[in-house]
Amino acid sequence: MSDEWKSQFSHHSLLYGDYMNMTLKKKLESLPSNPGCYLYKDNIGEIIYVGKAKNLKNRVKSYFTGTHNKKTQILVSKIEDLEYIIVNSEKEALILENNLIKKYRPYYNIRLKDDKSYPYLMITKEEHPRLILTRKYKKNNKNIYFGPYVDSKSASQVKQILDKIYPLRRCNPIEKRPCMYYQIGECIGPCAKKISQEEYKKQIVKIREFLNGDTKKILEDLSKKMKNHINNLEFESAAQIHNYIKSIEVSVQSQVVSDSSKIDRDYIGFCYNSDYICIQIFISRLGNIIERKVEYFSLYDQPEQIVYSYLMQYYAINKVPKEIYIDIKNINLLSEVIDVKTIIPKRGTHRKILNTVVENAKYFLNNNLETEELKERKLQVTLNNIAEKLGVTSINSIDAFDNSNIMGVDAVSVKVNFTNGKKNPYKYRKFKVKETQGINDVGTMKEVLYRNYKDRKTNTELLIIDGGKSHLNAAIEIVHDKLKLYDIKIIGLVKNDKHITEYIITDDYEIIEFPKKSAEYLFFKQVQDEVHRFAITYHRATKTKNMFASSLDNISGIGKARKQILLKSFSSIEEIKNAPEEKLVELGIPKNIAKKLKREL
Repeated sequence: MSDEWKSQFSHHSLLYGDYMNMTLKKKLESLPSNPGCYLYKDNIGEIIYVGKAKNLKNRVKSYFTGTHNKKTQILVSKIEDLEYIIVNSEKEALILENNLIKKYRPYYNIRLKDDKSYPYLMITKEEHPRLILTRKYKKNNKNIYFGPYVDSKSASQVKQILDKIYPLRRCNPIEKRPCMYYQIGECIGPCAKKISQEEYKKQIVKIREFLNGDTKKILEDLSKKMKNHINNLEFESAAQIHNYIKSIEVSVQSQVVSDSSKIDRDYIGFCYNSDYICIQIFISRLGNIIERKVEYFSLYDQPEQIVYSYLMQYYAINKVPKEIYIDIKNINLLSEVIDVKTIIPKRGTHRKILNTVVENAKYFLNNNLETEELKERKLQVTLNNIAEKLGVTSINSIDAFDNSNIMGVDAVSVKVNFTNGKKNPYKYRKFKVKETQGINDVGTMKEVLYRNYKDRKTNTELLIIDGGKSHLNAAIEIVHDKLKLYDIKIIGLVKNDKHITEYIITDDYEIIEFPKKSAEYLFFKQVQDEVHRFAITYHRATKTKNMFASSLDNISGIGKARKQILLKSFSSIEEIKNAPEEKLVELGIPKNIAKKLKREL
């Protein structure tokens, strides 16, 4: 370990009692021995860690006694207070812990590094079902999911084939007249004719057979279509069908089927050392390993507890397979909370696959983490250099703000946060500008800064404003002069006429320049790019939402469903206004709401 890295943690080597306050000491003395959850808080009352325990007294006290790794030392040094919640069992504690993590998003708890789920193909549960591509897997709804797919491209290709061969409804809601997709044969066309449930079921059966791995029927249907196109001299369409056939054949040939039962399974292995744990999942669908997922986390808790916590988060957004293979102590607990058959394989193919997963986790821990730690050490050196240049002791928590609008319309502002030099999306914030009118970037900045810091509860050490002296003065006026938050260092990133950051101006009006290729300059560029990306994304979403807003949105009693019925039945708001009340009532609008609707439009 380098000298810089050692110095970072030297002040954490104090005995825990040296910095523990009296309130915390008393709470530790009165801890119960029941199962439950504990919540650690920092100096501003923010929950920074949530854990669960079979015995609260033993588990919580273990953090404040004995020796711990450097990561846990840092966590414990931040704890100023704690709360606990008693439950009846370890299962209840695990479920509660998961809910509390989702609610409070504590910084030191494990969080999915990529919280996007895999793409799925989904047949909707509607009168006229649709086949759609989605990343939103919902465990308890009645839609039928297929996947996951390794990437969106392969899922899109499968959907494209099915839309051509076994089309379902494409338009949503159903149009009054046949759409373009119906004209080209990629929509079953409930808008054009009465489609029986029997016809729909036949299409869905064929789609399900194909998505479940039976390609024989679709290859036969594709061959017939290709021959018809050739007979009709439609060579371009025939060539497209030929490509579909080849795509499916290649896909089938490339599969190495290791299990003829075709049951969906996940193989989960983990390995840990004194500081980190690596968890790997091999995803097996239709008897084939289709994907490997790798995550690693700091070891703030017992390894098994981290695995439980991770898997509950993971399966909240991803489809649970029929079986999970894992070697873990309390397998019944895992089986109960995830509601899936969980197996510790003893021998055979499943044991070999699981051993391979564990070996992969071990290899990652022994090799890749060295690179990750090197990056972390370099990042810490960069942060220390910036802090020294700015004349502050540390910049562990950084907030950056940016505004976005078009000619003063749909004005929004955002905040991003970097904690210990890394993006911390749980502290990102969006602001709709409420008071400032027109094109007034400085006024917007004042409004948003006041709204963000008005409760004065913050651990922010550095505030970055994307702008020059006028923006900096606005931040000083609100944060230092009005809110008296003198511990926050404020800087502005001043751009040149090419919109590239030229230099930094501090709240002491000192000009600081970093070489354009230095790690310090590139770090500020990363922050600036991220806050700009977040601002633009939010502004576009707000603008799009406003484009689809209508005067119906402000009428109580007209919700999403009734609004959709009205817009589907009438061509304009004016037509709704002039429609007889009886017509509105026929559409399912209650008489009193219909009266109010005509009165307020």
